[in-house]
Amino acid sequence: MKPVVSALLCCALSLSARAENFSSCFVPGEVTEYKVSWMGIPLAWSRSTTEVVEYDGAELIRITMVSQTYKPYNHIYKIDDKTEVILDPETALPVQLDLTLNEGSREKSHLTTFDHTKGEAVFIDRLAGTTNTVAIADDTQDIMTFLYSARMKDLNLLKEQLLHLYVDGKIYDAAITLGKTKQLNIPDHGKVESVEIEPQVEFDGLF
Repeated sequence: MKPVVSALLCCALSLSARAENFSSCFVPGEVTEYKVSWMGIPLAWSRSTTEVVEYDGAELIRITMVSQTYKPYNHIYKIDDKTEVILDPETALPVQLDLTLNEGSREKSHLTTFDHTKGEAVFIDRLAGTTNTVAIADDTQDIMTFLYSARMKDLNLLKEQLLHLYVDGKIYDAAITLGKTKQLNIPDHGKVESVEIEPQVEFDGLF
């Protein structure tokens, strides 16, 4: 779902140099909402929230993204997705990723635990009943942690890089292209200078 992925990145992205500490990217209580419409008819909605949670004795950040169709349209194409990622706000690295996806006839239910010290992630496919260990780099991110932490990165440098993202138990290459800088009217914030980012990926994006 590339348009929504692009929308999250374009909202108030900073063009400043990459920071060592990403904590300012993960603000507890932040809410990001989207609506999907067709010919002016609202079909679905998506909401992302952030909060502080205690995990393994440490205070970390949990991002929860919920996406659903409005009930009158469930008979056409029902969407009921939930993604939760627990991450270290300083490093912007995921610790645990829990995904449940129901889109039409497509279903996924995954749980991943990351160990960046060992360089591995344990991927559990609940529907298939399988568990696999995936080799990861020390800076491996999932989609959500990448999207949020990109606010602190230099986009002109980022567009020159080949990114490696963890999706559904595999590592994928990804890249971005930058569009024009525009003034967007964001509710409760007024006009914000924003740049549109188009992801170049080979995997399914978030709704």
